[in-house]
Amino acid sequence: MEHDIQTKEVLLTFKQNLQQNHFARAGQQLIDCEERLFALKQEGVQSSKGIVEEEEDYEEHLKKDFEELLEKIWSTIENSLEVKNKEEIDSLKEAVLALQQEEIQDQRWEGFDEKKCPPWRPRYCKRTHDSLLEKVVKQRMEAAKPDLNCSIKSSIQMDIISKAKQLKSDLLQVATNVKSCYPELNICQYYANLYHQAFSAKIKEIADYGLSDSDCLHILQWVNTHYPRHTVLYYRIIKHEALTGMIQYEQLEALLPNKMLEPLEEQFLSSKENELQTWCQKFLSTEEKATPEMKDGCYSSTLAIDVIQCIHGVLTSAQEVLGDHSKTKRMTHQIKEFLIIYHRFLVKVTEDNQKADAVLKASLHCIRQFRDYIIKNADCFPRHIKADCENLLTRMRDTCLGYFTISIHKDLKGKYSKLGTQGWLKNNEHMCSELLEAVDGHIQKLKNLDNTCLTCLKELLSQFHKEVLVEYVRKMMKKKIKLGDEKKLHQAAEALCNNGQKIHTLFTEAGSDMDELKNVLAKLAELLILKDPHCIELQLVSLYTIYPDFSEAHVSAWLHLKANLSASDLKNIKKTFSEFRELESLEGTPESNKDPFYSCSNFFSKVVVK
Repeated sequence: MEHDIQTKEVLLTFKQNLQQNHFARAGQQLIDCEERLFALKQEGVQSSKGIVEEEEDYEEHLKKDFEELLEKIWSTIENSLEVKNKEEIDSLKEAVLALQQEEIQDQRWEGFDEKKCPPWRPRYCKRTHDSLLEKVVKQRMEAAKPDLNCSIKSSIQMDIISKAKQLKSDLLQVATNVKSCYPELNICQYYANLYHQAFSAKIKEIADYGLSDSDCLHILQWVNTHYPRHTVLYYRIIKHEALTGMIQYEQLEALLPNKMLEPLEEQFLSSKENELQTWCQKFLSTEEKATPEMKDGCYSSTLAIDVIQCIHGVLTSAQEVLGDHSKTKRMTHQIKEFLIIYHRFLVKVTEDNQKADAVLKASLHCIRQFRDYIIKNADCFPRHIKADCENLLTRMRDTCLGYFTISIHKDLKGKYSKLGTQGWLKNNEHMCSELLEAVDGHIQKLKNLDNTCLTCLKELLSQFHKEVLVEYVRKMMKKKIKLGDEKKLHQAAEALCNNGQKIHTLFTEAGSDMDELKNVLAKLAELLILKDPHCIELQLVSLYTIYPDFSEAHVSAWLHLKANLSASDLKNIKKTFSEFRELESLEGTPESNKDPFYSCSNFFSKVVVK
């Protein structure tokens, strides 16, 4: 039976094989005829005129058979993406096998004299095959029809989506029905390259238009989210088990080159910045018109929550669209701009707003929420923007707290005026007790303030603590006294240490968090009793390390108290300190681990000396 089947196969004519789509067998029959026809030419045997004419007729007939075979093969290849059943798949396999035979036969005739070769050699079937597939892919992508039932109105977006769907559908067809027809070629990768090129060309064409913000966003989503630049044909688009391991996505180039992508990203970022600015202004405008409400016994506001949710939403969505959070950092500049305007509003409230007490108490909580968000999301901010925002928030907090303490300092003005005088030196304990008694009275009033949350109260007491010490140091630097002998210098140093300890104890027991200020008066006191200029210089450096805003003006004002310093020593000390500060500024101040919201590193900037 096996012998009979083989005999039947051999007996099939070229036409019969071609009709039954046995392209490989039909092609081999033609190749065998080609070999016999041109064998004599290769051997150089001369033929008679009659035989030559007969050979020429046979050659023409053979050429037409080859053309008929290739016509059917190209038709089959052209319909590769439509094959469904076994018969169609088998025909495609035959077509691919026949093309491989033709390529081998082309190589067989390489190096022979053109006159002795068949006139149809070489056929370059592979080149034709590749061009045909490229043409088919382009046609199918161009013919992709949008889904008219979808809710998307933009023709650009509909066009892109329709082509993406076509890409996915055709690649699945390749993996399911075409892949097996190309046993010696990763045809999935080949088609992926072609579809990627076609899709990329369309995206580039669209990107050349003047796009609306909506269409610009859509393009960026395809480039960076749905169809990322470095993992092209992302699994979200063509996720299917049939494609697993079939396509090496990293071999494909980006959908858009950087020179085309960057303008789109710039347009997108600008639109998002404008959106963020508009929403923040709207929230603040609402805040300016509203009256803070009571919640859990305290004044509260939703401003921080509203703004933070808006900011976080815009930043998160922008990061997803751009695929790189570093590109969205510039948008945080809008947060800084918002805080500047918010601060102006608070300053205005302290000056002329009848609702100042309620607004500022509610704002203290908002300021803390903004600060917590910035610290928690520090990676979203450029370093300088983060620092500016933190400084702004500190100033805003000080503005709010200052509203509640300014009247207190007016009341304490008489007590402050005695500091740094001859009377203070003689009756230090009595004057300190008077000051502390008055300060304690105001602390109790602050603690009894209605509608102030405990956290805000701690901040208020901490601010009051800091401001009292600022006034103390400022009065000492007003150059009202000069301490010429050792006894007075030691007496003043002892008074400073004792006063500093008592002030610190009073405030920390009340709830202040200003632990960093515990030794500020003690460190200044050490400068009074040091004799050696070099030791004084070292102490000044120590002070500067803790308080980087300690300046030459502060050095001059404080050392004025030491009447026992010679003019040349004083000059050298100030020169050395100035050179040290300049060197530190050139090298850059190392980042502190302290929370800038609570840090006292700006203490001396509050001590204004003339």
